[in-house]
Amino acid sequence: MRRLIYGLFAVAMLAAMGCDKEVPHEDQYYVLWFSTTVVDEAGEPIQGIKAAPVDGEFVGRTGYSDYKGKISARAYLTPRTEWAVCFEDVDGEANGGVYASTTITIKPKAPVKPDDWGFVGSDMVTIDKVVLKKSNN
Repeated sequence: MRRLIYGLFAVAMLAAMGCDKEVPHEDQYYVLWFSTTVVDEAGEPIQGIKAAPVDGEFVGRTGYSDYKGKISARAYLTPRTEWAVCFEDVDGEANGGVYASTTITIKPKAPVKPDDWGFVGSDMVTIDKVVLKKSNN
């Protein structure tokens, strides 16, 4: 009887510790850092451009270009092999006029098997330049 009680206790402890538990896909996340410089067609930097992953499950920060057109942002995303990032002029006529939005695709390193907290990997992606055209509106 004593062995049975100890055995049940050991099984209960392993279950409580989460031994070999699977993390549901919706709880898994990938950390993506990306940086770039946003410029106009003449190669001049554009300030005030918003960069954000196009993903309904995005949880993280949106990046905005500084006076040199530089953006650095971090995002916590659901694991995938690629993400779309939208660059959008959110300040209207300020900083050189109105620019049309553009979307680019980022392909980071492949996710790995999730750990006990759902973390599946991270990557730093540097995009040379993102060129925005003036909007006709």
